[in-house]
Amino acid sequence: MAELQPPNLECPICFAPYDNAFKTPLKLPVCSHTFCLECLSQMCLFLKPLQIFHCPLCRAPVPVPPGGAPSMSPNMEVVSQLPPSQRGPLRRVWLQGSQLCYWKLQPPYSEGQEELGQDAVVRLQLIQNPPGQLSPPRQADLIPVRAQRRLLFRQACRNGWCLGVVLLISTIMLFSAIFFPVYTNWHWNKNSGRPG
Repeated sequence: MAELQPPNLECPICFAPYDNAFKTPLKLPVCSHTFCLECLSQMCLFLKPLQIFHCPLCRAPVPVPPGGAPSMSPNMEVVSQLPPSQRGPLRRVWLQGSQLCYWKLQPPYSEGQEELGQDAVVRLQLIQNPPGQLSPPRQADLIPVRAQRRLLFRQACRNGWCLGVVLLISTIMLFSAIFFPVYTNWHWNKNSGRPG
């Protein structure tokens, strides 16, 4: 009887250990082989949705899903074997041009503090330097984002008030743009005695 082996905790392409962000283990839907998000994103970077790429291990044809490699399903069996600090919710990673990105949220601060912490967008460039040029080790870039603006917008739009106000203002502007010229023309014709 064959003994079940634990899942491999490193990507078979880059041999880097999996994590819950850029190295998220993704399972190919056709053959169930698992690779990290970064490697699959590099393979699919110049392909359009529903074009085919081939599994690096078995050469099975795999369609690129809409949204690229970040929209593929994670291999939860491998995720469950990650270190405890990385077993929490997976980062929501998206592809923006030739970069993988995700929000790095800062913990909330105590109520007595004036300033809120800064959230950040973490970006990883997928395209490396051309062959023959030395490139420094790749690191993810942190771009600070003011959390206060995002929180204020979230609070304003939480229960639909924002949408209601926008609809009300749009309706008033549209009504004014159509009704006011018609009313003034009718009123002017009525007072001047001309037939309308």
